[in-house]
Amino acid sequence: MPLRNLLLTLHIFGAIVAFGPTFAFPFIGAMGKKEGAPVPWLLKLTETIERKLTLPVALTLQPATGAWLIVQSHNQWNPFVHRNRWLLAALIIYVVAVSFAVFVQDRNAGKAIRMADAGQYGPEFGGLMKKLERGGQFLTVLLVTIIILMVVKPGSGTIHF
Repeated sequence: MPLRNLLLTLHIFGAIVAFGPTFAFPFIGAMGKKEGAPVPWLLKLTETIERKLTLPVALTLQPATGAWLIVQSHNQWNPFVHRNRWLLAALIIYVVAVSFAVFVQDRNAGKAIRMADAGQYGPEFGGLMKKLERGGQFLTVLLVTIIILMVVKPGSGTIHF
């Protein structure tokens, strides 16, 4: 039980570190829409948070502690057992979210930073910023869905922490 408690604590802490800051991104984006805002700096701020904090934890600590929790549960949390389909769904959504963040959002953010640094604030930049905004909304929906699945555990019969 002590190992499970440690892993669960690390997993929850990792979720807070990896995903908590992302809820601030819409506010940073709103600041960037104001007249005279330091757009390149704000874009670099979100990129720094993502590359140095959220993605490293999301790509290492979260899957490692999650997998270890599953393995040490002795099939109690087997995602392929019917009562644990919520876990399988959460894992699939997690892979989709991380893949989207790395392969779509990160590339679009890099392009937006290059355009902002060059002062290219035309229609292409505006379209790119809309893509980033919609992508962020998509990731937020996926993240909230994962959180709900992890807390409520539908079909398992109980809520476990």
